[in-house]
Amino acid sequence: MTKIIANTNQKGGVGKTTSSFNLAKGLAARGYKVLFVDNDPQGHGTKAFFGDDIPSEIYTVSGKKIINGAANTLQIYINSEKAKPLTVNENIDIFGATESLAEVSTKEIVDVGFEFKEYLESLNYDFIIIDCLPSFGTMQTSALMAADYLFIPTTLDGYSVDGIEKLIEKSMNIKKRINSKLSLLGIMCNMVDGRDVVVERHFFDKLVRDYNEHMFSSRITQSKKVVEANTLQQSISEYSPSSIQAKQYQSLVSEVLDRVGS
Repeated sequence: MTKIIANTNQKGGVGKTTSSFNLAKGLAARGYKVLFVDNDPQGHGTKAFFGDDIPSEIYTVSGKKIINGAANTLQIYINSEKAKPLTVNENIDIFGATESLAEVSTKEIVDVGFEFKEYLESLNYDFIIIDCLPSFGTMQTSALMAADYLFIPTTLDGYSVDGIEKLIEKSMNIKKRINSKLSLLGIMCNMVDGRDVVVERHFFDKLVRDYNEHMFSSRITQSKKVVEANTLQQSISEYSPSSIQAKQYQSLVSEVLDRVGS
């Protein structure tokens, strides 16, 4: 059965797309069939795979007109019968995003959210990773309507940690009213300073107090190697397999698999 994971946080800059990308790559490296859905008009998840060389299956430009391809996430919302994912490699397919996806934010959830949910639920993958934009709205709500699991990356600072409570509250409302299968997969501390920083320790202790059983033991520390890997459209395990961060992401993938029962 396909397991759908929505990756989101109310605050930007927490490494959401980087964690989605490395999680998708890590699962695929273990032989799982993965669909990556870029659900953010900024298209950072798409650029993680392709850089600036976006395939025509996602979009093309004809004169001043942008033509959205079958593998553009927008199609899932407004024209799902024409939606078709693009194959990246043997184990990863993708729906990519461009700025045109912002059109969804102007629509009512009843008009597009259920179409998004029903389309993803009809697919046959081991995992679908939905990389969400960092804000409440139609696209994030649609992802939570479709998801089996909510994955929350966070940095150890006040803005990131404070938004988690509201996000979980929203997800539980969606669980109650629309999507009874939705549950919190876990909270992952990202871009952690390798030193024992007082401020980070304070917010980590708060997370443990509030969400102890939901905290991933795997934490991703800061490293220029992760940034370099992103620049080269590679996961950290591909770029620097012996690095600490590669081992941390491999541990995270194992934890995710344990929690979803795979």
